[in-house]
Amino acid sequence: MASRVDLRKFQTPARLGALVALALFASCARQPAEPAAPARVEKAPEIETKVYDLTGEVRAVDAAGHELQIRHDEIPGFMKAMTMPFKVSEDVDMDDFRVGDELEAKLRVEFEDGIVRDYELLDPTVTKPALDTGPSATLDLSGATPTLTTRPQRLQPGDEVPDFAMTDQDGQTRRLADLRGKVVVLTFVYTRCPLPDYCPAMDRRFSELAESLSRSAARAEKVRLVSLSFDPENDVPEVLKKHAEIRGAEPPLWTYAVASHEELAKIAPALGLVYGPGKNEIIHNLCTAIIGPDGKLARLEVGTKNNDWKTADFLQTITPLVADAKG
Repeated sequence: MASRVDLRKFQTPARLGALVALALFASCARQPAEPAAPARVEKAPEIETKVYDLTGEVRAVDAAGHELQIRHDEIPGFMKAMTMPFKVSEDVDMDDFRVGDELEAKLRVEFEDGIVRDYELLDPTVTKPALDTGPSATLDLSGATPTLTTRPQRLQPGDEVPDFAMTDQDGQTRRLADLRGKVVVLTFVYTRCPLPDYCPAMDRRFSELAESLSRSAARAEKVRLVSLSFDPENDVPEVLKKHAEIRGAEPPLWTYAVASHEELAKIAPALGLVYGPGKNEIIHNLCTAIIGPDGKLARLEVGTKNNDWKTADFLQTITPLVADAKG
């Protein structure tokens, strides 16, 4: 009788490994596939357009820039009474407007997720013509109520910048003279400004400038950025401190401060800032100045166009001044 042969003796380790792998593959093949992760859906921004009635008085006419500066009444649900420059469309005849004209218009405002993204002045119409004030008329900033008078003398590069007192976001009283020896970049804002290409634009530009300066600790130590509010009734230190945190401003490089109307009157005309004090009205344009460590004006940008400066532009002015600044 033939003997029985045990075939397991002839199974090599390699053969056994292949059989195990085959069994595992078959087992995995029978497992149900895991469901794919749902695709991430980006939420589209919510765009909303509103049209408001605007009434006010023309305070300046920029025919070349197609811009009207209007002291307007309160716009319920949108903004307090103030004076601001407004762009008008190219088909509007700028010769129809003079300083002192009373007018009415529509203000179209576009919001993105509740934040103002764009705005436009529509159909400005004179409702009451002004008396002839003459071509040199401008605002008198010395009294409680702004009046038309002759244009104040503006500082030129090389002129000494007047000293004034301010209260910073920590409640400390400081003077511009305290910053002598540093390069000072000074701009004027107020925290309630709702228009994206005015005070918020200055906040954004100062944020970019601060970030660039911070890349060199030695340079940052010799420069001070000051965002000065002209709204002392609202912009108390606690409000400024919260606003500074939102904007990423960190002293001593970048500080928010506020000045009284009396102190602002010492510096506003000299730097070309159109400003008129009042509890329910804020009159202003845009103004940014670079002051050298010697306290003299190095650069001045006034108006909406000139304040569209880039960080690189200001760094070209700041860099040579830093050489004479104190660390």
